[in-house]
Amino acid sequence: MSPSLLDLETQLAFYKAYHNNTGNVLIHSIFVPTILFTSMRILNDVKIWNGYTLTHLLALSFGLFYILLRVGTGILASLILALTCKFLNDGTIKMTQTTAWILFVISWIFQFIGHGVFEKRKPALLDNLVQSLVLAPYFILYELLFILGFMPELKKNLQARVDKELDRMRASK
Repeated sequence: MSPSLLDLETQLAFYKAYHNNTGNVLIHSIFVPTILFTSMRILNDVKIWNGYTLTHLLALSFGLFYILLRVGTGILASLILALTCKFLNDGTIKMTQTTAWILFVISWIFQFIGHGVFEKRKPALLDNLVQSLVLAPYFILYELLFILGFMPELKKNLQARVDKELDRMRASK
């Protein structure tokens, strides 16, 4: 599957093909947000210009990409990223760098366990590092929205595409 950069369904189907097992999705649902948050905490100490940090740059970049994929959910994701920046900057969220790094490393370990134990497939990041890192938090937001009953047609379309891709992969083995 070669994802078109700004096609939401193609992007989500690419990522979902690597995250189709319930156990792996659950692990990712916990640890992808943890990785995003701890990354934002770690990068928040790196000042780049006039009080702005690498966290602001990350949030802006991710948010713009998400909005280009789909405006409504992109704005929701951007709001979550912006609030995280605000709470990191105003001291509402307090976490040491050491704690952030420990949680970051533990989260990555669990991600790989999820792929090895449940998915029995290499992680998406081994096929497309940047896409996987940027898309993972957005994918988890969509998984939450699907659980809440939003966008059932998109969920159905994604699963059909993933099933077809997984069948193709099994046939080629």
